[in-house]
Amino acid sequence: MNLSDESELRPDTGRKADTYPILIVATSLAALVGTFLLADSSMEVGSKTVGFSGILASFLAICVLFYFFQQRREHDNAATAVENDEIGRHLNALEDANEFFAGVLKPADTFRLVASRVKALLHYQTIQLLLLDETRTHLIVAEAGGTRAGGRKGLVLDFDSGLAGRSLCSTTIEFGNEAFGPGENESPSVTIPLRNGMRVFGILQVYFDPSYRLDAADISTYEAIGVRVAPLMLSSIAFEKSQTNALTDVTTDLPNERAFYLGLENQIAEATRKGGDRPLTILTIDVKGFDDINRRFGHASGDRVLNFVAQTVRDNLRQMDFFARSIGDEFLAILPTASKEDSHEVIARVQTGFFGRKIKLTETEMVEIDINIGWAAFGVDGETADQLLGAARLRKGQSKSGVSNKVLWFSKELIN
Repeated sequence: MNLSDESELRPDTGRKADTYPILIVATSLAALVGTFLLADSSMEVGSKTVGFSGILASFLAICVLFYFFQQRREHDNAATAVENDEIGRHLNALEDANEFFAGVLKPADTFRLVASRVKALLHYQTIQLLLLDETRTHLIVAEAGGTRAGGRKGLVLDFDSGLAGRSLCSTTIEFGNEAFGPGENESPSVTIPLRNGMRVFGILQVYFDPSYRLDAADISTYEAIGVRVAPLMLSSIAFEKSQTNALTDVTTDLPNERAFYLGLENQIAEATRKGGDRPLTILTIDVKGFDDINRRFGHASGDRVLNFVAQTVRDNLRQMDFFARSIGDEFLAILPTASKEDSHEVIARVQTGFFGRKIKLTETEMVEIDINIGWAAFGVDGETADQLLGAARLRKGQSKSGVSNKVLWFSKELIN
């Protein structure tokens, strides 16, 4: 529905007003005919006088009724026009949001914007956005707002259950009563399909107060909302995906070096603010003999080794640690709040995770993977990202060079 289509929401008051002169003329003609017939009749003068009085009284009464009925209709039309102007204003607000914010907000922020605009139009109790999962076999509540929205996000729904699934399959707006959750009473609900061309990519669902009359709902308003919300949500989803791709390593699906720098800058700022109360350590890790593996077995096998290392290291880091891939066979880790003892424990656990583990690269050959690790502590080895990375890479290089057969865990300055 385009902006020009909003005129369809407004009643044609001029055409309705034209019917009143016609009715007055018809009533007048009926009064004249009645008067003529009465005058031409053989009734006595007294009876004719009473008849004339009745015709006149009836004509005046009908005219008065027509007048008040017309005033009432004009008042209702004026109220409807004001209401439709209000609807048009809020729809224009959605149109403006699409123009100014499309492609610059993440889905969560876009949903909050949409929810506030739609709230002014529909006065719902709860609103939720449902998107298809990666397999396109289920709907997932991606966002939820309003009353009772807590715990809705992440809820998985089957296609064959509820209004949302029905709307997805029919690609049309669906009205009905639906229980908001298990054991709850049914509430009036409307589902609006969000389309990308002819394809539905999501559903916007609203729940109302039990007193809401679905039979009085104006479907054109819901259609107009769907037309405006769909491109806004679609562009925000594409924006988030592009951001994710820009910060993700395509080989291992780990965050890339750019994401590592962003995370490290945030952790450095936090460590600086809290001083010695918030230690911070970073790790640099690479694979021993990785170039030889690539030469002997090919780059496809090299990628398998990288994924093997990524999974093994990730399994042995703490839940709060941030793990990323840099370039080549190098991996990077941020250990927030990691003291000397914590860092030593994490490094030892990561190294132990590779003991005795082999990866099959051909039908006949299995290779045992080992790693080199370097570390750097904030405030001891540097106070910037580059300083910390430089120190960690230096220690990693020392462990590779054979100067020491162990990682240089902590510097003399730190021990002192």
